[in-house]
Amino acid sequence: MDINNVRKLFPQLLRNGYVPLPNRDKACMLPKWSTVEVDERQCRRWARQTKWPAIGLRIEPPLLVLDYDLPDAAVAAAVRKVVPARAGAGLERIGSPPKTAFFLRLHEGEEPFREAHTRRYHFDGAPKPAFAVQAFAGGGGAAQFGAFGPHSHNDAGQVLKSYSWVDDRSPANVPIDRLPELSRAEVFAALDAAEAVLRGFPSLVVDAASKSGEAEQAQAYDITEDTVFVDVEGVSYSRDELEEEAKARKALGQPNLRLTGSFTGDPASTGSPRAKVHWSERHGLSVVDFKTSTTHHLPRTADDPDLPGLLSEIFKKASK
Repeated sequence: MDINNVRKLFPQLLRNGYVPLPNRDKACMLPKWSTVEVDERQCRRWARQTKWPAIGLRIEPPLLVLDYDLPDAAVAAAVRKVVPARAGAGLERIGSPPKTAFFLRLHEGEEPFREAHTRRYHFDGAPKPAFAVQAFAGGGGAAQFGAFGPHSHNDAGQVLKSYSWVDDRSPANVPIDRLPELSRAEVFAALDAAEAVLRGFPSLVVDAASKSGEAEQAQAYDITEDTVFVDVEGVSYSRDELEEEAKARKALGQPNLRLTGSFTGDPASTGSPRAKVHWSERHGLSVVDFKTSTTHHLPRTADDPDLPGLLSEIFKKASK
């Protein structure tokens, strides 16, 4: 599908009950994309613009996505055998095969969750690539998935991969109210089944740092003077340089800086924009890592006005 035809899909996707967003490859670079109002007028505007070659879908209830992030054909085929039948009857999107994702609905009346996942696995002795299955249901924070147009480009600007939909059934021609439903219990059963296959697959070993289950937004106070950050263009920042950049962007109304995950020490980190930098007068510098659902902060000090509330919250959790 060429770029002109991709752009024309914005209004149709909205009418079919989805929330489309303008993308560059699989990332949405639109400021405040997680909260921007998407209506018919906005979709017509995006359809006329040429700077957005791809479209993503914001995950909002009732939309549910099961993401099989399995970059090996043999592993993907093994896990495919335990995909729920109703999930297979949903819309299947392919971006970077053999990885695949199923678009469904969370059962009406079920409480939406943001993300749930298996643990991460990798081949013994090779931390990359990582294997996991994730579920997104639009609760507790935004997520978005690339859906139409280019998935990736090379350094020369040539399209390497584009999104496709199995049997040409996609959100462009299947309204959201026609998608199969899964309950929360069925979603977690699907994750458990995938976990069992990954755990038993020859030569796959679990990433000891990963956990399964429903993701919570963790808080880490680990940004030190020695922490080095790298943006998606490969530019390095010290802690002080990152703070100055964040302040300047805030003052100028510019988009938040996007970072790779290199500052976390994750051996599976690539050059993808998995983290976003924030700065505010009250809370100072923070970096949100969307892969691990963790917000990284400067260490707390005794005169920090937020410290009493933070300690209270910790004591509450410890007493449960």
